[in-house]
Amino acid sequence: MKTALKFTLLAGAAAAAIAIPVSANHQMAGLRGMFKPQAPIGEFEGRFVQPQSHAMSWQENRLQAQSQPTYYTSNYAPSSYAQAPQGQTENVRYYNAEDYYAQNGYVATQQGLQLRGFANPGQVHYSQSAANAFHADAGRAFDVGGVTVRTNSNHSRDMLDWQENTTGKTLTLLANRANGQLKDNSLYIGAGFQGGLKYQKTSEDGLFPILSRFPFFSDRTDDESGVFAIDHAALSFTSTFGDWTTVYMQPEYSETEYGRNQDEFQLRKAFVVFGNLEKTPFYAAFGRKTIDFGNFDSYNAFTHNEGAHYFWAVSDQPVAEVGYYKNGLKLTASAFSGGRQLRVGLAGEENNIANYAFNAEKEFRIGNKGAFTVGGGYLHDSIYRDNWTAHTFQERDNGTPPANFIEYRNSIVNGFAEYNSDFFDAMIEYTTTLRPWAAAIPQAPNGTPLPQYLVDPTGSTTEFSNINFDENLSTIVAQARIKPMLPNGKRVAIAATGSWGNISDDFGNPFTRTTFQKNQQHAASIEYPINDFLEVGAEYVYNKGFIPFVAPQLVSNDQVDAHAINIGFKARF
Repeated sequence: MKTALKFTLLAGAAAAAIAIPVSANHQMAGLRGMFKPQAPIGEFEGRFVQPQSHAMSWQENRLQAQSQPTYYTSNYAPSSYAQAPQGQTENVRYYNAEDYYAQNGYVATQQGLQLRGFANPGQVHYSQSAANAFHADAGRAFDVGGVTVRTNSNHSRDMLDWQENTTGKTLTLLANRANGQLKDNSLYIGAGFQGGLKYQKTSEDGLFPILSRFPFFSDRTDDESGVFAIDHAALSFTSTFGDWTTVYMQPEYSETEYGRNQDEFQLRKAFVVFGNLEKTPFYAAFGRKTIDFGNFDSYNAFTHNEGAHYFWAVSDQPVAEVGYYKNGLKLTASAFSGGRQLRVGLAGEENNIANYAFNAEKEFRIGNKGAFTVGGGYLHDSIYRDNWTAHTFQERDNGTPPANFIEYRNSIVNGFAEYNSDFFDAMIEYTTTLRPWAAAIPQAPNGTPLPQYLVDPTGSTTEFSNINFDENLSTIVAQARIKPMLPNGKRVAIAATGSWGNISDDFGNPFTRTTFQKNQQHAASIEYPINDFLEVGAEYVYNKGFIPFVAPQLVSNDQVDAHAINIGFKARF
């Protein structure tokens, strides 16, 4: 894909940001997966319930966080209760679980908890303390040595979702405090588990596009492989101090993300957030965390799309982040070390603050049933800056770079647009490096780019000005999901995701006879919620092309066809 087309796509996303909101309600204070819009149930106007989409979490029914939320107002007149005496709530039947929260006369709406109105209601008010009272049953509390220890499966679901809300955990913590899910001066303990069966059949022996991401799961002489694997097994600890400080830690075990030089058990997240969305839209965070860049959510049940696989940035060293959130507008800026991060980030300057990222998102409410979000981000430097494909920072510390080392700064930009509703979600996301990946320039075995890809074959290969190659590394992801309601009142999520990755040109490597121009990954999945603590799912994944990010010019084959089936579950408390 050429540069002109790539920037045309980004420009299209920007145009959509201007065109679609013309008919939208700009007062929506939500943000993509974290604040999905609610839908009225039956004739009960203004009565909103969680849509039970892929995540099935309370975050999809959370109260709107506002900068001055001391009082909310309501003019709603639920027509299904039009015959009830004004102001009377006795003998009213609540026809779903969420009406439990309304038993004292309150209902959850997009503006927050509001006092139920009947025929000819007047305008009424209530305080934020009333909202908190209706979340008192969200988990259990214990007193341990004078410290209040709590559990909350809804909060665990929000923070331990490995497929969605991947870059939104900081704001999730702040929103869960603002909506009463997290009480002040408490310690929340949670856990999450994801795993199951992974099976794959490939057209070329030993070339498994999915299983090869997980070292030692397949043999080079096999054309099919089936394994049981633990994708994630994590604990989460959330501590709230006063009403301004929140600490989050996530130790995690995985058999499918860490291998060889990295431990399977890691402290994946450890950061503190300073902020209170009820008092100010500004906040800050510091620690090991996902770098706020891009979206990279995957509607797939278990497998990340190619955008997330290529570009989802996670820190290994502390990140300093400052942010702003109000009325659906989120702006963040992050700074961190230039050294090799756990994923994607690398600026080549160890122990110096030499890398940074910016992200912006804006959500627009469309009526009462949908929301449209546009966003984009910038990462200053990345692992795609050189031709040394050592997969981990340990390998870079202990290994030997290529004899002909190619190195230059390579930034990444991202743009996405997403529509969410109670029944239907859709998203398109485009991410690209601003320069070619040095490891994708066809090279001789010693790492020297072939002469036709150099402006001056006798010149330096450490200067980008000498590179005559214009194929940037990029991905396009398009995904959609429907969430039909079953007779038992639960929603099943049925999703389809397409990913297209561009790596190099169509020349290949004449020395190794490998091809690594582009690949594809397409998936269809289904998920069903057993209860608040357990979901089961299955997915089919088709891959076209085997192009690993370690030594791609030695083993790649972009003509491989592979079919995978993954069946598993997600559990939490």
